[in-house]
Amino acid sequence: MSKKLKSIDGLVVNTKVLANIFGLTERRVRQLVEEGVIDRIGHGRYDLQDSLKKYIAFLRAAASAEVDSSKVKENLDYEKFLHERAKREKAELELAHLKGELHHSADVEKVMNDMLGAFRSKLLALPAKLAPMLIAQNTVATIQDMLQNEIYEALKELSNYDPELFYGPKYLQDIESDDDDDE
Repeated sequence: MSKKLKSIDGLVVNTKVLANIFGLTERRVRQLVEEGVIDRIGHGRYDLQDSLKKYIAFLRAAASAEVDSSKVKENLDYEKFLHERAKREKAELELAHLKGELHHSADVEKVMNDMLGAFRSKLLALPAKLAPMLIAQNTVATIQDMLQNEIYEALKELSNYDPELFYGPKYLQDIESDDDDDE
């Protein structure tokens, strides 16, 4: 009949029993002693309670290190993914720019400022241009026609734009170098 223990405090076991409890070989138990994971209290003798606590702490630390290293690997993989995605997006933007589907904001701003500046000048010139002609008119219909014709003339300024104006110097250099390559 087996003896019931109320506590394992102070219980000393040999290498074979400790290996059996841990599910390890006796050689691995001796390696754990050499690694400083558990302590031997004598030749082939171990304090069971102390050895259990230290081995559990060792397993927890090992599991935590595995989790941390897997998180590092996940983070590294994610960073590589972000880097590759950014490279792909950059290449797509460069291709769209080369195809003329995308323009630099500075190029668009310059062209629009030039176009709207010319349009503004035409609108501001209307009173000085039309006043002498309108003063001689005596019918509302004639005045409306003259105003409408001049407004349409000013609006043509906006519709007569050259799409190539939106291409910056880099795009034009690329086109010229492609033309040179074709020759």
